[in-house]
Amino acid sequence: MLSILGMGAAHPDGEIDNAFIEGLDIGTNEQWILEKIGIRERKTSLPLEYIRETRNEDPRAARGVARCSTTALAVKAAEKALVRAGISASDIGLLICNSCTPEQVAPAEAVRIAAALGIEQKAYDVISACPAFALHMDYLSNFEEERLPDYVLCISAAVLTQNVNYNDRSDSAIWGDGAAAWIVSPRKSGKLRVLDTHFMADPTRCDAVVVDTFGHFHQDGRAVRDFSVRQTVRLIKRLEQNFELDWERDIFIGHQANRTMLAQITNNRKIPETNHWHNVTTIGNQAGAGAPAVLSEHWDEIAPQQKIAVAVVGAGLSWGSVLLEGVG
Repeated sequence: MLSILGMGAAHPDGEIDNAFIEGLDIGTNEQWILEKIGIRERKTSLPLEYIRETRNEDPRAARGVARCSTTALAVKAAEKALVRAGISASDIGLLICNSCTPEQVAPAEAVRIAAALGIEQKAYDVISACPAFALHMDYLSNFEEERLPDYVLCISAAVLTQNVNYNDRSDSAIWGDGAAAWIVSPRKSGKLRVLDTHFMADPTRCDAVVVDTFGHFHQDGRAVRDFSVRQTVRLIKRLEQNFELDWERDIFIGHQANRTMLAQITNNRKIPETNHWHNVTTIGNQAGAGAPAVLSEHWDEIAPQQKIAVAVVGAGLSWGSVLLEGVG
């Protein structure tokens, strides 16, 4: 059985609040943003003056002015996860990374991160944008135990504000930058044991969410939102049917797409707000880093025998879930 021994998260210092977006004069205001999206602030790697002056018209220029990179955020998150796990980078036997905003097409983002951390082991990318946490856990669960090293470092990182068109009132209000990392072991026990993993994709809908390599992010917003809510509810129902979940004790973490979408999901499954962990309101949609970053933020609050249901959806279109249980 897989265990998670430590987690870490990292976000840039730059902050885009609703007043800043309203000041761009792109046909939106704070009231609309809060009613439709429910996000108050977003973390960004870009200087605010650059966004204000250029609206990021050419995303290729964003990399040159950004104050931090995908790799830098990933390394910070990984260092925190290693400390919590009580191990060093030299103990890692495999590193896998998810990023829809890699620094380069080659080498793989995982290799860049491994080099920065001084890890001289296998490193490669396993990518599915927003559902990365479920993908990585499901991917590792399919290995025979003896084929995995004692410690696997998983990372999801994205700097999507560098791909946002800040003349678009919806996209400009959604995205934030961030990274999350977690240490997985098939043999060493940790704070969380993995009870169940699940991952699926529908490639026929691959064009619904797109991050262009040299262009702006774009999506079919209404269709993706409807899909996300329906699929997340289905993922939760699956876990409810197969495991004894008690929403007065157990925790739900969803994909950090937007706050109003998450409210639809928790209302449907009657999950109390006290047992719904999220950070999208203050950081924004961090793609695959969102859900594991939430779990990292609440690491010290996890109780023994408490189950944590993580359900994530996104580009691909793809979706998945991970059911965890506190150890102790």
